Amino acid sequence: MKADIEHGLKTTVLTGFSDPRVGRDAWNALATRGSPGSVFSTHEWSSAWWSTYGRGRLLLIAAERNDEIIAIAPFFIDERMVYLVGAGGSDYLDLIGAPDRHTVSALLERAFAAEPDLLGMQMHLVPDSSSTASSLSEAAAALGITLYDEGDLVAPRLDLASDPTIVEAALRKKSLVRHENHFRRTGELRTVHSRDSEEILEQLDPFFEQHVERWSGTPNPSLFTEDAHRRFYRTLVEEARDAGWLRFTRVEWDGRPIAFHLGFCHDGTYLWYKPSFAIDLARNSPGEVLLKHLLHAAVEEGAATFDFGIGDETFKRRFATEILSVRTWGLYPKGASG
Repeated sequence: MKADIEHGLKTTVLTGFSDPRVGRDAWNALATRGSPGSVFSTHEWSSAWWSTYGRGRLLLIAAERNDEIIAIAPFFIDERMVYLVGAGGSDYLDLIGAPDRHTVSALLERAFAAEPDLLGMQMHLVPDSSSTASSLSEAAAALGITLYDEGDLVAPRLDLASDPTIVEAALRKKSLVRHENHFRRTGELRTVHSRDSEEILEQLDPFFEQHVERWSGTPNPSLFTEDAHRRFYRTLVEEARDAGWLRFTRVEWDGRPIAFHLGFCHDGTYLWYKPSFAIDLARNSPGEVLLKHLLHAAVEEGAATFDFGIGDETFKRRFATEILSVRTWGLYPKGASG
């Protein structure tokens, strides 16, 4: 292929997540070169997602230079469209390995050659700060395809490292302190943090049920009403048992779980991901008590960033020190109808 030959690149299609040419450790080492702190680029997340939600045909493309894999495109093809593995349930997606513009071109060229009559490609949730995002325009022009910006979402973050006074101010916010004090005055408040996969697996069912009750009767029912989503998180916890980034928190009040959180701390970033709380106690905001204890946990383990994930909820902006953007890019052969 043209992009391969001109820049000493070779692209090959891997047989799957167990392909011996790139093991879990090598994949994850590449992932840390890309969007920092993104657990969604790890081998564990990608393989668990594919085993649960995979549809169509998996298309893992590796880019090599001097017989070394330098990047991976975790694609799949469904109904003549190419997508990134993880498109649905992930907060950030990207090519693996921070590829330069020549490597991005080579990976895209191989993807478009993988199947005749492709309608195009949608790359969801690519951070604006990634090397992929900055390379897509040039890659599309080189390949003679049309690039469209199909919309963005924000991702608020709290910087935990550069200014300790900002973190202290966040932890002293009146609403967090007031609600925690309420539960301490009226009973015994206890927080349990778990990293062990077996401990987490034992707590998933009550977490699922609380999440379902929390969102019952709203326009957005819990995803855990569906067995596939429960199966995904069980699979993920099992896949990541040795990864070191699983974080599960249970807040108890007089022995009763009043809030849960399933999240991650990866590459210095502590991610707010799936929280729940007892809806009958909503007046006293057990969710804010949970948030306060998660901020403490992130600080105590030396995380540099507390990432609130995608979404523009008001409470996130109350704490954020920066707002990142993620974007969906559409790439289509010239003349193709969307």
